[in-house]
Amino acid sequence: MSRPAWSMIGLLLSMGLCVWLRCHTFAPTLRDRHGVDLWPTAGARSEPLDCDEAAYGYIGRRLAGGAVMYRDLTENKPPGGYWTYAAAVALGGPGETTVRVLAIPFVLATIAAIWALGGRLGGPVAAVSAAFAFAVASTDPSLFGNGSDFEHFMNFYSILSLYFVVRGGRWSIVAAGACLGASSLVKQVAGFHTLIYATYFLSARSRRVDFARFALGLGLIWAAAISALAIQGALGAAYEDAIRYGAALATDAPAAPNAPRSLIRLVVGNSDPRDGSLPWPFGSTDYVRWWGAGTWPLWLASLLGVPSLVAGGGVRGRRLAAAWLASSWAQVAAPGLYWQHYYLLPLPGAALAVGVALGAGIEMRGHSKVAGLLMSAVMTASIVGTSALLVRDYLRVPAARLTIYNGGPQWNAQRDLGKIIGRRARIWKNPRLFVWGWQSSLYFYSGLDGVTPQVFNDPLLKAFAAGDHRLVRPRIERTMADLRARPPELIFCGDEPFPALAEYLRSRGYKNSTLSSRPGGGDLRGLWVEKSRFDAFEASR
Repeated sequence: MSRPAWSMIGLLLSMGLCVWLRCHTFAPTLRDRHGVDLWPTAGARSEPLDCDEAAYGYIGRRLAGGAVMYRDLTENKPPGGYWTYAAAVALGGPGETTVRVLAIPFVLATIAAIWALGGRLGGPVAAVSAAFAFAVASTDPSLFGNGSDFEHFMNFYSILSLYFVVRGGRWSIVAAGACLGASSLVKQVAGFHTLIYATYFLSARSRRVDFARFALGLGLIWAAAISALAIQGALGAAYEDAIRYGAALATDAPAAPNAPRSLIRLVVGNSDPRDGSLPWPFGSTDYVRWWGAGTWPLWLASLLGVPSLVAGGGVRGRRLAAAWLASSWAQVAAPGLYWQHYYLLPLPGAALAVGVALGAGIEMRGHSKVAGLLMSAVMTASIVGTSALLVRDYLRVPAARLTIYNGGPQWNAQRDLGKIIGRRARIWKNPRLFVWGWQSSLYFYSGLDGVTPQVFNDPLLKAFAAGDHRLVRPRIERTMADLRARPPELIFCGDEPFPALAEYLRSRGYKNSTLSSRPGGGDLRGLWVEKSRFDAFEASR
């Protein structure tokens, strides 16, 4: 593969742009701590963590402190993402900036892998175009891309796996399997790519031995993870959480009220559960923003660019890349939840499709030259359009207001509440907090530990907390046993408590704090304080 100097410069500029774009999210922190002010609209405060980032950050802090995943903390995904967060916390400390910086090396490495793969599939123009397109689109706040969601880790491992398969060679194929194994250790849905690779390897006699090499790399990664869990005494609990409960979350969790059919939700995203309203441009709601609001030009162009991948059958790996993109879309649909960050998974393939189509259009000659130039213009316009949307909806929005794209001002309120709880809780020795809801930000910003492995409410737990679901009931029973064994000083109910928890609050005499107004929907929502130190907590500052 030819690598002209200008292509290398394009890669470096794309990576530099990516770092600058992503730092806008915490630009106020960089300005206040280091005097660096390079962004047009930083604002007074950085964007707070959302519920997923806060939960992972809290888990990372606990793991870095000696807790064991699945034994001491429960979540429904494989251990790879949690271990990554734990490593980051061990290196950078349990702060907001650590979480924000965590994704940057993974995104930069993904850009480099896309550049290398784009060069193999379509030449230097394709390489630079795809790298730049991904650098811009992967930061989109409408996809929660400016945060540190697990999808950034998955994209790095998955696209590197595709690169190694396209590159070929004995050890490259083993490395490809290992990379896909690492991706599936973050979220189970990455395993969909295995079907694509199996078809690719087994469709030609000359490649069948490569399937064994690929399986070897995949198996080695999973064997290492299973061995680590077994050594920690958490293998059985991991199976219950990541395999059984993770599968039930995808199959048994009911859709939100008034939700459209799954295939429609794949396009329009989630609707407002209050009345079924869809986000713009499909309707008007203040519940969520459409996942494609900031990147729709790139998605549209990627559909037009896929034929360039498929038609390039003479170039090794182009059709495989097209199938890989289709598999990524399947990973969005498989969980049936359709939250915005899931749509980060097809982005590397979409960027490749646009880059290859742009490069192919420029190289067309003869009677096809006009069509080629038109195609190149469309692909270029999609990248420029996506960049313009990012400037308008991201760089020109103060960092703390970026929460309008992923849940609204609640995250700012929870950051403030968590810090106040952390300060006031000093009146106790080794205080504990229990959160019933998705307000994991309170754990993160207060610095308090929970009393039970459950971190926050997923849709399955919330739907069946008062019922008799075979997997939810043991979790509720474990939660109540832990609460009785070690009553927490503070309990926050973001969701209406299930009957056993409501009775626990009443029987123990917990008092409702004036710190948090009740969100509505039930008399027992809000922050509850154990009665013996209630007055001291309320008076503390």
